Amino acid sequence: MTTDALTFFEENQAFVAAYGLSNLDREDRTLYRKGKQMIEDAIRAAKGTRELYSDSEAAYLVKTYLTSGGDMQATRAAYFNQYPDGNHSASSVWMKISRIRTLDTQFQTDTEWQTDRQIESICQALDPERFGF
Repeated sequence: MTTDALTFFEENQAFVAAYGLSNLDREDRTLYRKGKQMIEDAIRAAKGTRELYSDSEAAYLVKTYLTSGGDMQATRAAYFNQYPDGNHSASSVWMKISRIRTLDTQFQTDTEWQTDRQIESICQALDPERFGF
């Protein structure tokens, strides 16, 4: 039944896009929906899940960055001491710290990284002068 649903969905996708589901029999509509759902579930599973930083994690990074005088390595090490069971890789944490550094006016010659709204809002709240807001 599962391969039937996938096959039916693939074979009838253009027809449904052109004429709608109402032009299929009830059984065919059910089969089409099942095939479509299976494709969507497979795409979602293939993408995996991304672990987002909580506001408390991001705030911890900004505060630690400030207290360490902008020492990125010390900030990363402190993060893993604070969150030993966290789901973020060392590279991911480094990129998050790099986004903080991009906003730091004391390091204007550093490479500019893309920032994100979470880091921008926390930096602005904690030290707007230091981060150029």
